[in-house]
Formats: sequence, C-alpha cells, structure tokens
Amino acid sequence: MTDPQSALKKHCQERLDREAAVHRSGHQNVHARRYLLPRTVAGPVEIAIIVKPDSKLQIWAEAAGADLSRLSGLRPEKRPGSETYSKKNERGDVLYGRHSALKAFDRLHRGDALRFVPETIGEVDRILDTLGNRSVP
Repeated sequence: MTDPQSALKKHCQERLDREAAVHRSGHQNVHARRYLLPRTVAGPVEIAIIVKPDSKLQIWAEAAGADLSRLSGLRPEKRPGSETYSKKNERGDVLYGRHSALKAFDRLHRGDALRFVPETIGEVDRILDTLGNRSVP
C-alpha cells in the first residue's frame, strides 16, 4: 500500500512539473522543489513544495494575488514577510524564520506567504487551481 503522504507529494509534483516552469534557482536535491505557476491574471506566482521524506507535503506560495475567499476550508497559514530575519538564536545569530528553500525566490523569500499542508489530492488540486486563478469545478 502507498503511503498517503507519498501519493500527495507525487501528485503535486507531477502536476507542477506539467503546468509550471522550474524556478531559475532550480530544485533542491531532496527537500524542496521550486516553481513559477502561470496565472490567468498577472504574472506567475512563486511556489515551493516541501517534499522531504518522512514529512507532510507543504505548499508555500506568495500571498499577493491569492483569492482567500476560494481557499476556505483549506487552512492556509498566513506567514507575514516580517517574520523573516526577525529572530535570533541563543548565540545571537539572525535566523531566516522560514524553510531555507524559500531563500532562492525573488518575492517569496521575504514577502507575505501562504503555507498549506493539504491532506487529500482534491485539496492539492483546489490549492493549485486557486493559486493559478483557474476556475474550480
């Protein structure tokens, strides 16, 4: 039997591989994949998916331009850009505050973001359709 998280990660990755361009910084080897998902309105949205083994799928996306009314029930976690580089560790080093894979993005690096942890393939599809400003059946 297939691990449900593996199936979610595979579905999300395959869909983005078909519909989105790889971000100019490329993918991380194992932990994350970076994309530019075209939107029907405005330019592409920066998206990262965290596919680290033994973890849940996470979809990170720019918050700008996302229609939050279409995301009800999907539990988007709003992550303000102000959280980046705002905390220090016990040695006084400034911490990034988000997944390190996001540092390679132009806008998602420091901008307001949404983080999703979908539980079903239907949720993955709804999230990606909404982020791409596509109609959802």
